[in-house]
Amino acid sequence: MIFFSSLVQRYTSLLKNTESPLEQARIRILSCGLCMLLVLATLILGIRLFHPQTVIIVRLLIFLIALLYAGYLLVYKRQWKISAHLLLLSLCLIVLTNLVLRQNGINVVTMQISLIIISSSFYILGKNWGLIYSIANVMTITMYMFYTRLQDGHVYLNKSQLDSNTFMLTMVVNFILIIVIHHEFFRSFHLSHAKEKELNTQLQIALNEAHAATKMRADFLSSMSHELRTPLHAVVSLTNILCVENPRKDQEENLAILRFSTENLLALIDDTLDFSKMNENKIVLNKTVFNLNMLLQNIYSTFYAKAEQKGLLLHMELENEHICVSGDQTRLTQILNNLISNAIKFTDTGGKVDIKIGILSRTEEDIRLSFSIVDTGIGIPKDKQNIIFEPFLQANNNITKRYGGTGLGLAIVKRLIALHGSNLKLESEEHKGSSFSFELAYELAAEGSWNGDLTEKADGVIDISNLHVLIAEDNLVNVMVLKKILDQWGCTHELANNGLEALEMAKTGNFNVILMDIHMPVMDGFEASKQIRALADIKVSTIKIIALTASSDVDIQQSFSYAYLDDYLIKPFRPEALKIKLEALVPRIC
Repeated sequence: MIFFSSLVQRYTSLLKNTESPLEQARIRILSCGLCMLLVLATLILGIRLFHPQTVIIVRLLIFLIALLYAGYLLVYKRQWKISAHLLLLSLCLIVLTNLVLRQNGINVVTMQISLIIISSSFYILGKNWGLIYSIANVMTITMYMFYTRLQDGHVYLNKSQLDSNTFMLTMVVNFILIIVIHHEFFRSFHLSHAKEKELNTQLQIALNEAHAATKMRADFLSSMSHELRTPLHAVVSLTNILCVENPRKDQEENLAILRFSTENLLALIDDTLDFSKMNENKIVLNKTVFNLNMLLQNIYSTFYAKAEQKGLLLHMELENEHICVSGDQTRLTQILNNLISNAIKFTDTGGKVDIKIGILSRTEEDIRLSFSIVDTGIGIPKDKQNIIFEPFLQANNNITKRYGGTGLGLAIVKRLIALHGSNLKLESEEHKGSSFSFELAYELAAEGSWNGDLTEKADGVIDISNLHVLIAEDNLVNVMVLKKILDQWGCTHELANNGLEALEMAKTGNFNVILMDIHMPVMDGFEASKQIRALADIKVSTIKIIALTASSDVDIQQSFSYAYLDDYLIKPFRPEALKIKLEALVPRIC
């Protein structure tokens, strides 16, 4: 009793540790087949002892030993597949010896065993092994039939070889096995279907939770962007104001460090937010007309001082011809800033960084340009050149420790270039340098569609002192910063603490422009702009509205209310950027 109790426990444990319903069914079919064939072989052996035939008894003993060992492998070693192979091979051996030893042809028992082999092999071991065992048996029987000249179409049951009791037992076992096989298989099918439905339900719940988490993350990042940019705007703006207020020599260095740190912090915030937006496919390219040469010169000027400070030679090859194109200058600037910044960061003192821009092809409507940033820096090992484009990854931990960075820059650049329909190419050799290159196509801008030279505007040629500005802002620090900036240019200004106040003050018609914050109490900037546009007074409803917001440009552009704005600036911004937008509101003064 103890032996059988232990056997049952082991068998139950084997089934419990098997999660797949189909695999459980296969183990049940195998165990049922082993048990029934053991009983059948034992009974036949007992019957044969009364009519002893040495060959039959030896074959039965070998078969019994094989079945017992297969049971041992199944229950004690948990190797059910090996056990199944042993069972099927034993049955195949019986079929083969039946054909060899029986002189009167193929008997019914041989056919029954062949059917058991075919059914069991498919249901227990799957289609591949099922085909192998089936073909082996069918080919053996077919060859034997051809050898015996097809036996005149008869399958024999020789009573001298198999008495009626043995035949009936074999038939019963055969039928029971076929019933058990199909019952277990279809039972497993229904269990699998039920489990699949349960898993699909769980998957749907998980997907809903993932979507909710993604939305929550996006909302959190958008909120954090606003909350981080708002105080950073005050730091950046006040730093810029202090820089133009004739600081002492000892203060200039401190202000330069402060400006550098705030710009790095802002770049980190922008990269994190941009990467999040890209994952949600919210980044879209905006077309504006810009002077490509002027944009590239400005980028070059931005990095020249940084390269010189590090002891690097920064060189740019650019066509002398001024080219006006229609495209997303913000994203192009972001791409080049990231690549040039990396080149400078990873090139040691005494090295060189080359910026090369060339024209690949040009028609009356379009132009295709090649961009490449080549440095003589540390280079990238061959086996690391793929992972550097993955977010948050750099070539190795030592680079992160030595040079810093989040590992987002190249991932963002690659995706932004892909948005333009192009690819970022890398050529690099360790300790010798790297080359990042890509191609972009732009529409050529129509003659006269560009508003002019940024440098000329920045030089203060246009007088904006006659502008009367309405500041709609609830943050006192931002209000103070805006007042200081506008006072520098001689602009008069008044303050509205929320969107509703801005709406009421705008109705007076005394303002040339409204600097509208988006997130304000009582009424937000979008709603205030919408209601201003709906006013009957044309002079008031067409007033210029420039949004000054700490939200991302993607959030602004994707808002339906964006249509009510004339322009926007993302905090923090340089005073010069605001001045350029204000200069566009007044006639040029010669």
